[in-house]
Amino acid sequence: MKNYLKIILFIAFTSILLYNCKDEDPKPFKQSVALEIKHTWGDSDLVLNKSYFWDHVNRTDTITPTKLIYHINHLKLLTEDSQEIAADYTYYMFNFEENSFLPKNITFTTPKEGVKYYVNSIEFTIGVADSVVNADNLLGGQFISPMYWGMIQGYINFKFEALNPKVSALIYHIGGYLPPYQNSRKVRIAFSKPYLLNQNNLLTLNADIFKFLSSVNSVDIEKVNLIHEPNAESKLLAENIPSIFSFLSLK
Repeated sequence: MKNYLKIILFIAFTSILLYNCKDEDPKPFKQSVALEIKHTWGDSDLVLNKSYFWDHVNRTDTITPTKLIYHINHLKLLTEDSQEIAADYTYYMFNFEENSFLPKNITFTTPKEGVKYYVNSIEFTIGVADSVVNADNLLGGQFISPMYWGMIQGYINFKFEALNPKVSALIYHIGGYLPPYQNSRKVRIAFSKPYLLNQNNLLTLNADIFKFLSSVNSVDIEKVNLIHEPNAESKLLAENIPSIFSFLSLK
């Protein structure tokens, strides 16, 4: 009988011990978030050398994208309690033709282990806003082929090129860091709700490149089809850039 009681007590003690060891709190790891950007033209996927049609009241423009490259920098995720989770690097450049980010894919790593992070938005800058970086070409060693004009004009923030049967080529090189053409633009995107981060997460944004020509300011491509320096027209297109980006999902 005593042995039987000892066995019962042992089982009960073991059960209590296992229950107390059960970890209901976050595991002691840092969370990681990978960022991907889906590029579209309106409701269609963006494809280079494919023709898209822009219907106006009195005409239809045919636009065939051939190049898309842009700088995306100072990325950070924002949490419900106003914390910031910075991307692993400060400066990135995206080349659509190669479908790649330089110097590597964009990821975020939370600063602390075992903490619940609820993220509700993302901020970043399209272009290079930093005057010293522009003036001294400080990114020249970071990117294999940076978009750089020279120390007077600095970096090209956003480069879009296309073909059009009426004007032949559309060349929009949007840059400039000196007044009055400080053409980098900050983008802030609110998520559909706060998301609790898991150990590994994938954040997907959409970039509708059609809105580069047709959001805040609508561009008449027959009149404005060549921009290769900071000027008033480049500023109008720079104002369209924040409208390009939107939230898709966080999983």
